[in-house]
Amino acid sequence: MEEAITRDLITAIILIVVALALFVVLLSVLFTSRKNKLLKEKQLMKTQFEQELLQTQLEIQEQTLRTISEEIHDNVGQVLSLAKLNLNTFENNPQKKLDDTKELISKAINDLRDLSRSMHGDRIAELGLLQSLVVELQILQNSGEFETHFNITGDTYKLPPQKEMVIFRIVQEALNNTIKHAKAKNIYLNIKYQPNTFTLTVKDDGAGFDIVAMQNKNGIGLKNMQNRAKLIGATCTLQSSVNDGTSIVIELPIINLLNNSHA
Repeated sequence: MEEAITRDLITAIILIVVALALFVVLLSVLFTSRKNKLLKEKQLMKTQFEQELLQTQLEIQEQTLRTISEEIHDNVGQVLSLAKLNLNTFENNPQKKLDDTKELISKAINDLRDLSRSMHGDRIAELGLLQSLVVELQILQNSGEFETHFNITGDTYKLPPQKEMVIFRIVQEALNNTIKHAKAKNIYLNIKYQPNTFTLTVKDDGAGFDIVAMQNKNGIGLKNMQNRAKLIGATCTLQSSVNDGTSIVIELPIINLLNNSHA
């Protein structure tokens, strides 16, 4: 009986490892193909606006690839290591080890499913801004390093795809800065829909910093976000102070949806 259970567990874990390997290979192939296609399209674009949008799309995919790689290493890899540990100690309480390993394998499968959703090159166009942000926050939540909070107020409406793509990229950059520098435990993403203004805020409860000192030292990251916001007629402002967290606020006047014909 125990030998049969052990064989089943080994088979299940082998299948997970094979699926993980195939997932990584597929991810690399799709990413390389998509990147080459976008680079060719970028060479054909004539306006700076079009080139900036394609560059934004490339950066979204590159950041997504980095996030997925880290998630596979830190999260899925850890789950499979725990499953392996259960196998090594299987003779101690085999039924409990079986149940625990099944649960770990299910978690690995669910995590891979979440990652597969985030690897889609056009996921913002396919899922929309809100669902894309949900996926992004879920990956952070699954890491176990952060508690994420998503709040929406007002009656939702859809923004033009190009604007959603740029806003998503700014959020990606803000979240990446939080992960690397903020020493935060909680990340808050708030969206406020108003008739005349769309407002998105990314806030953390991290260490914060002196804004003036940061800008004097290296304000390139903020400048990039502000330039992207300007591209779609929005503003991007930074609010922070030492020991009081950091907020990035994006404000998009809705009147621009009518006036900005190329977005």
